[in-house]
Amino acid sequence: MDNGALQNTLKSLCKVMWDANVTNPITYVTQISYLLFLKMLEEIDAEQKEASNSTYQSLYGEFEVAGEMLNFEPLRWSILTTDPDNERMLRTLRDTIPQLARHPKLSQGARAVFQNASVVIPTGATLRRAVDLIAPISFLSVDADVKGDLFEHLVSDLGSQKKAAQFRTPRHLVRVIVQMVNPQIGGTVCDSACGSGGFLITSYEHIILSNTSPEFVKETIGPDGLPVHRGIGDKLTRAQWDFLQKGTLHGFEGDQDILRMAAMNAVLHQFDYSPLIHRDSICGSEDKWDEVQFDYILENPPFSGSRGDAKRSLRIEKGDKYVLFLAAALRSLRQGGTAGIIFPNGLLFGDSNSHLYVKERLLKEFDLQAVVILPKGMFEPYTPNPTCFIIFRNIGRPTKNVWFFRVEGDGSSLKKARKFGSQYRNDSPDLLRMWTNRETEEGRAWVVPARKIIDSNYNMTLSALGIIEPETVSHPEPEEILASVAAKEERIFRLIEEMTGLLEGENGNGAV
Repeated sequence: MDNGALQNTLKSLCKVMWDANVTNPITYVTQISYLLFLKMLEEIDAEQKEASNSTYQSLYGEFEVAGEMLNFEPLRWSILTTDPDNERMLRTLRDTIPQLARHPKLSQGARAVFQNASVVIPTGATLRRAVDLIAPISFLSVDADVKGDLFEHLVSDLGSQKKAAQFRTPRHLVRVIVQMVNPQIGGTVCDSACGSGGFLITSYEHIILSNTSPEFVKETIGPDGLPVHRGIGDKLTRAQWDFLQKGTLHGFEGDQDILRMAAMNAVLHQFDYSPLIHRDSICGSEDKWDEVQFDYILENPPFSGSRGDAKRSLRIEKGDKYVLFLAAALRSLRQGGTAGIIFPNGLLFGDSNSHLYVKERLLKEFDLQAVVILPKGMFEPYTPNPTCFIIFRNIGRPTKNVWFFRVEGDGSSLKKARKFGSQYRNDSPDLLRMWTNRETEEGRAWVVPARKIIDSNYNMTLSALGIIEPETVSHPEPEEILASVAAKEERIFRLIEEMTGLLEGENGNGAV
C-alpha cells in the first residue's frame, strides 16, 4: 500500500467515524489511533519474536501488574478482529484497552496513548467497518517517516475545531524556529505546552539531520505538502541514539486527550521512551519538573486566557497564560541554553505589571537575540491573531542589541483555505540566511539597542521603537457619519415601502 493509498484509508476511517456521529475531531482521531496502534502492536510483537531467540516473551498473554493479573491476549489484533460477533468485539475492546496503560513491557509513550482510554465507537458494525479498512495495512513495510507523516496528516483534521488552536502550530513555522534555535545532540529539549508534539518531532528530526552524512540526506514532501530534508543519523553513536530517543525530548501538556496525540506521534517517530507528562506547567502545585532546567525550550503556548494561581517558582502571581509560560521558560532555561517561543503580538506592546515584569527580566537577565514579526494570517484557519516569535539565550549577561525581522509572506496564501506555492511571497529563506550574521535591510530587518526598548517602557512594536511609521486611520467627521446613517436609514425605508407594495399587489392579484 503506497502513501496515497494510506492517506485514502485514513480519510475513509474518518468518514466511518463521522457517519457514526463521532464528529468531534479529537474524539475520532483518538479512536482511530487506538486501532492503528493495536494493528502495529501485533506486527511489532511478531517481528521481535522472529528476531529473538526462544526466550522472547510476547507482548500478549498474562502479566502481573501491582499484584493483579492482566490478560492482554484479547487485544491481539488477529484475535480481536476475527470475532464474528461485532458487538462482542466492541465490548472486548471497551473492557480491555484501558489496561494497555499498565502494560509493563510498553514504552512510556505507548502507555500514555491509553491513559484513561475510553472507546466511544457507538456500534459493533462501525468498529467492523473500521478494522476492515485497517486490516490490509502492513505497518512494518511502511517507512517510519511515512507513518509519522500520515499521522500528522490525520492530526491536521483537529484544526477544524477551535480548541485545536492551542496546539496545531503550522509545521513550516516550527521548522524555521527549530533551525534558528539549532538544538544539538547531548542537549535536552522541552516543550511545556507540547500539544500534538510538533516541536518535539521537528527537534528530533533536526538533530538526526545534523548528524547525517550528505550522501544520506533525502528530500521528501512533508505532511503539509512542503519539501523537507531528512537524514538517518549515521554519525550518531549508539549512546547518542539512546540519549536522543530516551533523554533528549520532554513534553508537558495539560489536556490528556491532546497528550495522546503527542504520545502517538512519539511512538511513530520512535522517541516514545521520552518523558511525555500530563501536567500543568504554569499553575497549581509545584512538582519535580519545576526544578529541572533544559538546554533548549521550544513552544507555542496558549494565546488566550489568564490565570491567577501561578506557581511560586515563576516569581509572578497572575497574568495572561502566554506571559506565565514566558516566566516558566525564564525559570527553566539552563545556563547557556536557547529558547524559541511563539507569542501573540500582545507580548510586544502589553503594559500590565506581568507583561512589564517578564520583559524586564528578559532584557536585563537574558540575551534577547531576535524578535520576528509574523504576517497576519500566519495561524489561519485557527486564529486571526497577529503573532511573533522570539529567540533568547541564558548567557549570564543582559541584552545589548535585539535583531528584528518582519516576515511579510511564508510561501502561502495566508488565508483560511491555506494554499502554498511559488506564486506566494516566502521570506523564510532570507530570514534563515540573514539570521546568522544579524544582517539588516531597510524596511525588513533592523538591529535595535536594548536601551531603546527599555526607554520605550518595554514596548517592542516596530512603531513604538520608531522603526516604522505608526499606522494612521482617518475617521470621517461626526456630521459625515450621521449623514451616512441617515442616508442608509432612508434607503431601508424605501426598500420596506417597495416590498410592502409588492406584497399588497400579490394579495390583490390573488383575490381576483
